[in-house]
Amino acid sequence: MPRHGETIGQTPDWLPHERPLIPGSPSTPDFPLPFRIVHALISVLIGVTGSLGTALISVNLPAIQGSLGLTPTQGAWLTTIYVMTNISMNLLLVKYRQQFGIRRFTLVFLSLYTVAAFAHLFLDNYPMALALRAISGVGAAALSALAMFYMLQAFPASFRMGALVLGVGVSQLGAPLARVISTGLLDAAYWHGLYALEACLAAACLAAVLLFRLPHGVRIHVFEKTDALTFALLGGGLGLIVAVLGLGRVVWWFEAPWLGWCLAAAVVMIAIASLVEHGRVHPLIDTRWVATAAFLRFCLNIALVRLILSEQSVGAAGLMNVLGLAAEQQRLLYGVVLLATVAGVVVSAATLNQKTLAPQFLGSILLIAVGAFLDARATVLTAPVNLYLSQALLAFAAAMFLGPAFMFGIGQLLTRGLGSIITFSVMFGVAQNLGGLFGASLLGTLQTVRAQHHAVYLAEHLTGSDPAVAATLQAYGGAYAATQGDPAFRAADGVALLTQQLVQQANILAFNDVFRVIGAIAVAQFFYAALLFVLLAVRMKRQGVQAPAPPSSPTPPKPASEPA
Repeated sequence: MPRHGETIGQTPDWLPHERPLIPGSPSTPDFPLPFRIVHALISVLIGVTGSLGTALISVNLPAIQGSLGLTPTQGAWLTTIYVMTNISMNLLLVKYRQQFGIRRFTLVFLSLYTVAAFAHLFLDNYPMALALRAISGVGAAALSALAMFYMLQAFPASFRMGALVLGVGVSQLGAPLARVISTGLLDAAYWHGLYALEACLAAACLAAVLLFRLPHGVRIHVFEKTDALTFALLGGGLGLIVAVLGLGRVVWWFEAPWLGWCLAAAVVMIAIASLVEHGRVHPLIDTRWVATAAFLRFCLNIALVRLILSEQSVGAAGLMNVLGLAAEQQRLLYGVVLLATVAGVVVSAATLNQKTLAPQFLGSILLIAVGAFLDARATVLTAPVNLYLSQALLAFAAAMFLGPAFMFGIGQLLTRGLGSIITFSVMFGVAQNLGGLFGASLLGTLQTVRAQHHAVYLAEHLTGSDPAVAATLQAYGGAYAATQGDPAFRAADGVALLTQQLVQQANILAFNDVFRVIGAIAVAQFFYAALLFVLLAVRMKRQGVQAPAPPSSPTPPKPASEPA
C-alpha cells in the first residue's frame, strides 16, 4: 500500500527555477522565445474557450429556450447545472493532477469537454441538453488551471507573479466577447452556431495541447478512500446551494418548497463533511484553516466583490432589455467592455507586486462604486453610449480585482503551507461562484420587488380625472384612429400603451435603486477592506516582517514530505 505523499516515479534533476511549485503543477524549463509566444497564445485560447462556452449559453438563453420549447425554469437549469458540476469538480482536480500528472489531467478533461461540445450539435431534446451542460461543467473546471499553467511557461521566473495574473485573467474575456459575437452567430446558424463555435474552439485547444504539451511535474500518492465520501457530501451540498441560488428568483423564493428542503439538506451534508474532514490526518479540506478569522475575511471580501460585480450581468444587461435595446445595438458597448477587461488584466499583471497589492484591490472596489453610481441616473432616454464610461470602469475593476485577490490568497497559502493548496483552490472558486450567484439572485430579487413598489406608486398618481392623464390617454388612443374605428377600443388601446410605459418606468426606477445599493455596498466594503489592510500593516510592522506575498521563484519542499 503506497504511503500518502510518496513520490511516483523518478524526479528529474531540475534547476532551482525549473522546479514545480507543488506536485501536480508542471516544471518551468527555459523555452526559446518562439515557444514562449506559442504557450502564451495557447493560454489565451484555453482561457477564452473555457469562459466563452458558458457565456454564449447564458447570453442567448432565450433563443435556446425558444428552439427547444423550454419554460423559463427549464432554461435556468441549463446554466445552473453547469455551475453545479463545475464547482463540485474543483474538489478533486488538484489531487487528480498530483497523482496522475499534469499531462494526463490535460488530455482527459480537455477531451471530455471537446466531446461534450461536439455532442451539443446533435442535441434535439431537453434531457440531452441538460446532461451535456453538466458534462461541460466537469470538463471546463480544468480549463482555468490549464490556462494558468500555459501562461507560466510563457514568461521567465522573474515575471512569475505577472504570469499568474495573466493566466487567471484571460478567463474573464469570455463574457464580454460572447455579447459581441452572438448576434452574428445567431444570424448565420441560429443557436447551432453557438455550439459550433464552442466545439471548434474546444477542438483547437485539444490540438494545441497535443502539439505543445506541458512539461512533466512531480507525481505523488494523495487519493484516499475517504475522499469519495467527502466529495459526495461536500460536492452535493455545494451543488444544492447553487441550485437554490440559480432557480430561486425564477420559481420565486416563497412559492417553491423544494428550495427550503434543498437548503436544509445542503447544510446537513456540508456539516457532516466538515466533521469527517476535521478528524482526518490528510484532509481534502483543511477545516482548521477555513475556520480562521483571516481566511473567512479573505473569502468574504472575494464574495462581496463578486456580488457587486453582478451589476454588469444583472443591472446593466437587465436595464438595456427593459429599454428595448436589441443585441445588435449593444455590440459596441460590449466591445468597449472587452477592451477595458483586457486593459485591466494587463495593467494588473504589469504593476502587481507586494506594494501595489492593496492599492489595486481597493482601487478596483472604488471603481465599482463609481461605475454603479454613474448608472443610477438611467432614464427612458438612456442609450448604450451613456453606459460606456460606467461599464468600462466596472470591467476594468473586475479584471484588476482578480489578480491581487488571487495573490493575497497565495500569500496566505504559503504562510499556512502548500499542503493546503486544495483548500485554497476550492474555497477561492466557491467564494467567486457563490458570490456571483448570490449577487445575481439578490439584485434580481431587489429589482423585482422595487419595480412592483414603483409601479403601484406611479399608478396611484395616474387618475382619469387628471387633465394631463386624460390628454395623454386621448393622444395614445388617437394613434390607433387609422386602424381602430370604435372609440371604446381606441380608449382601451390608449390605456394599455400608458400601462406599458408605466411598467417600463417602474423597472428603470428599480434598476436605479439596484445601482445605488451596489454603490453603497462597494463604498462600505472599500472602508472595511482598507481597515483590514491597515491593521495587517500595523501588525506586520510590529512583528518586523513583511506581509505574506508569493515569491517570484519559489523553491518547493521535497515532494515525498508534501502533505495532502
